[in-house]
Amino acid sequence: MESTVEITRNQWKIFARVLGQPDAPALLFLQGGPGSPAPRERFEWIQEALRRGYRVVLLDQRGTGRSTRIDAATPELITADTLAQLRAPEIIKDAEAIREELGITRWDVLGQSFGGFCLLHYLAVAPERIGVAVFTGGLASISEGPDAVYEATFDKLRTRHRAFNLAFPEAERMIREVCRHLAATEETLPTGERLSPRRFRTIGIALGQEGGFASLANLLEAPFHPNGRLRTDFLAAVGQRVSFAANPLYAAIHESIYGGTVAGATDWSAERVSRAIAGFGPDATPDDDEFYLTGEHIFGFQFDEDPALRPFKDAAHALALKDDWPNQYAGIVDGVAAHDAAGGKRVAAVYTDDIYVPRELSLETARALGVDAWETARYQHDGLRKHGAAVLGQLLERAAGAQ
Repeated sequence: MESTVEITRNQWKIFARVLGQPDAPALLFLQGGPGSPAPRERFEWIQEALRRGYRVVLLDQRGTGRSTRIDAATPELITADTLAQLRAPEIIKDAEAIREELGITRWDVLGQSFGGFCLLHYLAVAPERIGVAVFTGGLASISEGPDAVYEATFDKLRTRHRAFNLAFPEAERMIREVCRHLAATEETLPTGERLSPRRFRTIGIALGQEGGFASLANLLEAPFHPNGRLRTDFLAAVGQRVSFAANPLYAAIHESIYGGTVAGATDWSAERVSRAIAGFGPDATPDDDEFYLTGEHIFGFQFDEDPALRPFKDAAHALALKDDWPNQYAGIVDGVAAHDAAGGKRVAAVYTDDIYVPRELSLETARALGVDAWETARYQHDGLRKHGAAVLGQLLERAAGAQ
């Protein structure tokens, strides 16, 4: 059975899709991202949740999907003040309004990646509404600011990149050759803009996904024509990987999700940190001993070079300078104590090689909050999407065993 629910909070329309029997216990899903809608495809984890008797609530977070969407066609919504309302505190207020609309007293909550950040905030402000809190690749640091987080992600990415280089040495050579070529020769993407070496290097986000090594190796197998120019099919494939046309909010609000854990502005943290680490800065050259692709990191130059991000440039820069973010995790220690008193359980999948949410920081949070952490090297950050029955099943069994 499938139904929908739609509410209005202030100027925001909030939409959710509900799967399963109306009297079944509810499982709220908080999507990763940020800036991504809930899935439309019935992934394996959804089928597993339904098989276990859940009613699954798929919330389109504000700014996405059938909730009020923000993109280049809504320039009136592309302001720093509006984008600052897309963080965990407002998302959880929206979820609470959906819960009340559905008449649910308490539900289990599954947070994937950024959705786990939102779930941590939920535990801080309304722990009594959560039964089992399930995190998949989403146990954020509750003490470190963005600089420390990005230092950890670059460290994890370096390890993954070196493993990729060992597995596909010809691909490593080709990355350097493509970057040398792009620095010397104008090559344009299908959308018309020149492709720079630094933007090309953002394809490294695939290194943190299952099958990402093979995917990148296949992309880099034969990028050049015999005449030395890049093939147009290669440029088209790269264009799809480096464009934020489908999800500009991911880039526009990415660093803001870390604001407030420590005082001060995020101030393009990933770019600042990258410049202090050999091989990662935007100005790194392919003739350096260390030379790497970059991952989920967002850089200011992308708002000049990606046509899909240009409408967001001023707002994104204003967000980067905002220095009065509230701490999203304030009160979380008291929150988890209340969660324990109400019989709540907290379980998490922590991926050993995760380049998005580093294991060391996740395990630190797990220890601080009494989260039963299942660490596994079998899956990457997209483990829930790719192996949903195994991941969700393992976590729910752990939660049941703790009761």
